[in-house]
Amino acid sequence: MRRPSFPTVISLIALFVALGGTSYAVIKLPAKSVGARELKSNAVTSGKIRDRSIRTSDLAPLARTGPRGPRGAAGPPGTSGDVGAPEPWKPLAFVASWTNYGAPYATGAYRKDGAGRVYLRGLLAKAAGIPAAYDVMAILPPGYRPSTRYLFGAGGGGPMDLYSRIDVLANGEITFMAGATIDADYTSLDNISFWTD
Repeated sequence: MRRPSFPTVISLIALFVALGGTSYAVIKLPAKSVGARELKSNAVTSGKIRDRSIRTSDLAPLARTGPRGPRGAAGPPGTSGDVGAPEPWKPLAFVASWTNYGAPYATGAYRKDGAGRVYLRGLLAKAAGIPAAYDVMAILPPGYRPSTRYLFGAGGGGPMDLYSRIDVLANGEITFMAGATIDADYTSLDNISFWTD
């Protein structure tokens, strides 16, 4: 193979310099010299945009949120926040010899408020015998029972004021667990309340 002549080599160098200069001019455009007027319609595609180089504020309002869909059906009316008055008090169904302690104290009763929370009240005593652990004092009807067993601290005692433990079971049993175990006993239900679900 023959080596290229000197004039051929010179002409090739001149050609490469000329092409390189044109490429250099295209790459080194002045800042902000190309705008919307110089760009063809749809010339900028997603593949030509660097990731995370566009802010939400650069987009048209519709592109930020997407088109608005049809209006959905109206929901049920809300409440004013007033859950309504509680039910009247209903007397407890006592078990065995458990009964009301007597005047001037409130009698054993239960009720539900407008939100569905159950409340107990009253001062109870065992009329015959001595209170013992697991004594069922009264039974709540369905609809007024907790979904699981609850433990409460309650006022109670005898000659010396003590505290009692009262459990309310899912089957409605109000059960004496601990407290005064003497004949002159009393147990308060006044601070017991719970949800039914």
